[in-house]
Amino acid sequence: MNVKHKHIDFRISRRTLWVGEHVYPLAGVTRIRRVDLKPHRARILRRYCREAGAWIGIGLAALVLVACLGESVPPSVSVLALLAVVGIIAWYTVRLIRDLTLPRMYLLSLSTAGSNHEALISTDKQLIDDLINRVVDAIDNPALEYMISVDHLEITQGDKIFGDHVEGNKINNVS
Repeated sequence: MNVKHKHIDFRISRRTLWVGEHVYPLAGVTRIRRVDLKPHRARILRRYCREAGAWIGIGLAALVLVACLGESVPPSVSVLALLAVVGIIAWYTVRLIRDLTLPRMYLLSLSTAGSNHEALISTDKQLIDDLINRVVDAIDNPALEYMISVDHLEITQGDKIFGDHVEGNKINNVS
């Protein structure tokens, strides 16, 4: 999983909420709230044990196979197999450390007439709470204008980019 930092503009203007390139008419907002996203560390550890254990098994099987073949296989083959397995396990270990050190994140969730939308993800809880209060104030006060540039976190995992689905669908717990 990758977490990319991206600066976007959060703007309230003329009864419209702009979050980066996304536009939400304030009259269509039915609910706005903060969702706490915490890394699911047990799931991260289970995934690491499963993947690293599989590669350890593959490495042991390769070494047994090379040992059974005896002298018909050059010694460099066993060294290369061992180096490949150690390299892959090192890569999984680096990913484990990176995922275990992910901070708690806070999501500004907007509900419109049809569905929930992830509007903004940040590690700053106070910022999200402040933005929620400003949106609520703008709903009550049509003349309110507000703009701030914020650090938005984009969570990607492989080819998936977590975006429009919140709560139980994709990113309730980050892993």
